[in-house]
Amino acid sequence: MSKILADNVRRLCKEQGKQMKDLATDMGIDPASLTRALNGNARLDTIQKIAIALGVSMKSLFEPQDDVEGFIRIRGNVYQFNSRAELDRLLNNCESSNK
Repeated sequence: MSKILADNVRRLCKEQGKQMKDLATDMGIDPASLTRALNGNARLDTIQKIAIALGVSMKSLFEPQDDVEGFIRIRGNVYQFNSRAELDRLLNNCESSNK
């Protein structure tokens, strides 16, 4: 369970352009404390602070994410995607422009 939490926190930080130290600052804790929480058993109040700082629900921090990421070339243009939703959006845009 803690691996899902840690992976989601890292992914959300990346999506929001934050480094882990920025998240720790937003939470009002030391970066080392955040690292320990993500690598061990995080306390409920720490998880709540993470969710608030990232602007997400606590539940979403524990939801498994797609392990889909990569690059796709569409009509000579290369696009990067980091989730199934992003890939679907790229493919739908491609289909829409073909009509």
